[in-house]
Amino acid sequence: MNDQEKKIWTELQAKSYETDERFNEMHERLNEIADFLNEKFFHTEKMIADSNRRIEGISKSNGEFCEEYFINCFKENPTFMEERYDRVLEYLRPDPAVIDDEYDLVLRNGRSIVLIEMKYKARLNDVGKMFSKLHSYRANYPMFKDYKIYLCLASFRFSKNIREKADEEGVVLIQQKGDKNEVISKNIRTW
Repeated sequence: MNDQEKKIWTELQAKSYETDERFNEMHERLNEIADFLNEKFFHTEKMIADSNRRIEGISKSNGEFCEEYFINCFKENPTFMEERYDRVLEYLRPDPAVIDDEYDLVLRNGRSIVLIEMKYKARLNDVGKMFSKLHSYRANYPMFKDYKIYLCLASFRFSKNIREKADEEGVVLIQQKGDKNEVISKNIRTW
């Protein structure tokens, strides 16, 4: 190898050594950044999980408060559509069940049954779910096949357009008004 080649070779080795040093420094720095981000990500995940638990707790409390309100109202005054009911059944689960289901609140007398689902905020899709409740109730309690059944959603709040949908379907909406319940539906049907 001549002097020119040795000089080029030495320069290439120096550049390679310098590149290796920079790469190692960059690699160390990237590892530090990754460790920092992982730590921040872990703390952020923990904060989000804590917040979600709190929100779920608040949501559950709101739902329980709503249910307790409507149950107590109907226990105190078991009337619906100017008809008196002698049975107020809360959280009814059929045993044995043809179709596994739970009915939040059921009012019953010798002629009619009121199936009431209670929601803190009733949403549009809750209207359609009432028909699966009707189907399961008829299957689970065939002895009431000749009874007329009202389908009701009781809620403190109703989402947009739910009143129109409920009126189209004949599902009764019940809301709190002061210390009483108020039916806010126009088109009331029985099945």
